Amino acid sequence: MKRVLSWVVPGGIFLAVIVALILGWGPEGLTAMLGTTYPWVAFGFVLLLGAFFHRSRVVLFVFGLSAMVLVFPQGTSDPTGFFLVGGLLVVSMGILALSQDRGVLSTGGLLQMMVFLVVFFFGMLLLELAPGDLASFLALNPLSPTWSEWSGLPQPVFLAFAFAIPTALLAAFFREGPVERGIFWSLLIVALALRYSSDPGLVGFGLTCACLTLGLSVMETSYAMAYKDDLTGLPARRALLRDLNGMSGEYAAAMVDVDHFKKFNDRYGHDVGDQVLRMVASRLSKVPGGGRAYRYGGEEFTLLFPGKNIRKTLPHLKEVRRSVEDATFTLRSWRRPRKKPVDPSAWRGAGKQKPKLLSVTISIGVADSSGRDPSPEVVLKKADQALYRAKEAGRNQVSK
Repeated sequence: MKRVLSWVVPGGIFLAVIVALILGWGPEGLTAMLGTTYPWVAFGFVLLLGAFFHRSRVVLFVFGLSAMVLVFPQGTSDPTGFFLVGGLLVVSMGILALSQDRGVLSTGGLLQMMVFLVVFFFGMLLLELAPGDLASFLALNPLSPTWSEWSGLPQPVFLAFAFAIPTALLAAFFREGPVERGIFWSLLIVALALRYSSDPGLVGFGLTCACLTLGLSVMETSYAMAYKDDLTGLPARRALLRDLNGMSGEYAAAMVDVDHFKKFNDRYGHDVGDQVLRMVASRLSKVPGGGRAYRYGGEEFTLLFPGKNIRKTLPHLKEVRRSVEDATFTLRSWRRPRKKPVDPSAWRGAGKQKPKLLSVTISIGVADSSGRDPSPEVVLKKADQALYRAKEAGRNQVSK
């Protein structure tokens, strides 16, 4: 459910609101009121947000949306410039969905900006010098009109969306990044704005929603960076402290440490050490009993059990300790090919040396909120002291 919500919020909600307004379900005159002033407020806010958090693609999208507002046909019936800028923005963002965000003033960010501005400059130059030729181009139908007439868009613009939307969707699916999801939803909203270009209020409201979708994706990314550990994918220490401070009543906390991790890291290298941490995190994330796993820092993790005391958590902690002990992984030979060969026995190192299996163990100390001082700091300190006792007693065990 959490993953579904991360896909739907906020872009899907904005899109649903716009569809509802198109169907006439909203208050009369709402789009006209929201679509005149608020776009520039949203553009300015998201522009600053994207620049501050080094999201070059967001900044470029805001520039493109601003250009769409500037060329929108106020009082005229010729939407050629509006469709041109919209099409250029869509193609550009489809390509940028495959790239990475850069700092706006970094070399990569400036390069993205330069290419983006050059494309728009020549597009606007063509609109100024040969508007008739551009209108003829937008009227082309290289495919059967039945392919695109349902969209209400000129076929060249429809084809731009046919390229950009699947590309953005694939980027969002494989990277699972908030900005990639934001680009996907924003493109869908821009498509509606172009489709209903005869309604100035709906266009302004739609472009505002497209901008805010990306702005909120920047905030979601920043939140994830602060509360999620990149290496293991577990919630980070800040998330643990937030959840602990929100605890009330009975709960238990367990401190977990990978045994002899420094020696292991020094012997096999940091890459293998990272594999170990990811493996341990994966096992801890599956702890039974309603426990939540966090990366505390270094080779230390924390398990939090709301509504449970030490006695109720001990069986679950012993089970997860055995799970880590039983897990093994293969140490890659430096001569082993990166890609699996068609005939594994054919590569030169085959048969000469058996692959080395590695395993690790963990020590666990647990405490609960019973006692004179149930504050989170005291509970964590008691769990840490119990962890120390587990290590002193020989490691690979649970102590309370």
